[in-house]
Amino acid sequence: MPGGSYERYGLTGNPFRDLTSDSLEDIEVFHVDLQIDESLNTIKDEVLEKENKALVALVGSLGTGKTHRLRLAQAQAKDRGAYCVYLDVPEKAGLTMPLLAHEFQAAKNLKGFAKIFNPPAWYRQLTALEKSKDGKYDPGQAGHVLAAALNMNAPSFLLLNDLQNVAKMPDSDLFVKALQELGDELKPGALVMFGCTPSFLVTLGANYPALSSRINRTFLLPTLSIDEAALLLAKKLLAKRIVQNLDPLYPYDRDAAAALNSAAQANPRRLVELADRALEYAVEHRAYRVDADTVAAAIPPTTTLDTSGAVPKILPQAPPSLASLPATPEIRAKASPR
Repeated sequence: MPGGSYERYGLTGNPFRDLTSDSLEDIEVFHVDLQIDESLNTIKDEVLEKENKALVALVGSLGTGKTHRLRLAQAQAKDRGAYCVYLDVPEKAGLTMPLLAHEFQAAKNLKGFAKIFNPPAWYRQLTALEKSKDGKYDPGQAGHVLAAALNMNAPSFLLLNDLQNVAKMPDSDLFVKALQELGDELKPGALVMFGCTPSFLVTLGANYPALSSRINRTFLLPTLSIDEAALLLAKKLLAKRIVQNLDPLYPYDRDAAAALNSAAQANPRRLVELADRALEYAVEHRAYRVDADTVAAAIPPTTTLDTSGAVPKILPQAPPSLASLPATPEIRAKASPR
């Protein structure tokens, strides 16, 4: 649609078109706080003040907000001047540890004389890990090096997105054992937080109970209420709003927000996808606004949420240690003392 098509709604364009368009600078602006975010903020604040350490798991199916919350933590670390390492664990087969070692080095960004002649010991050891292209490294030593980097640069965050993808990597067993060692050596001022699917966390607990027992808090990401869905839509619309003093939800109304949330099964990512579809339908048909009838016309009842991401099976190429447990949808959020 040409940009002008949205002007009747006081918008410069479709704010729902790009699901990942929010920049790191804007991520806090468009964030919608849920109940779990209060607990997460407490954990992050305690780490940033060097009062505590934490190993945290964010668990949910596709589109529930794991990546968003990890990027939110990244933005908050940047605002506070904290050392922050962020890694999207890739889906393609490869070695995880060299990728992570590279991100650790990039986050420190040593330059000139310090990098060549006088780098810290942990930085030199990360260089060796980055070059371990054969996947043969000591997981205990690797975890020790990662912990040293976090502890010596505290306050510090290590954020791992889509950790379930590590099951596809040749060094998955070594990498998970390195995370266990890392968890053992964390000191106050260091946070390790990862996002994963429910089935992966179940598998992790069955095959690596030592690491699972070191997770201080596990958050099962909830679905959206109608009020939360409406707030998410309003914040997204704000990014393209050119006319002031409009209802924050316009061109949607509350019934439309409720209908979209129901069709999305209260999944945030799916909600944005369906809001995009409803807005495009309204523009094409020159509707005055997007109401429940518009949503019904734009999104047939047969449109259902793809929940295949909720409990994906561990892929066949995963090492036996990570592939031995069948996927299961049952998982309870747990909380143990930090």
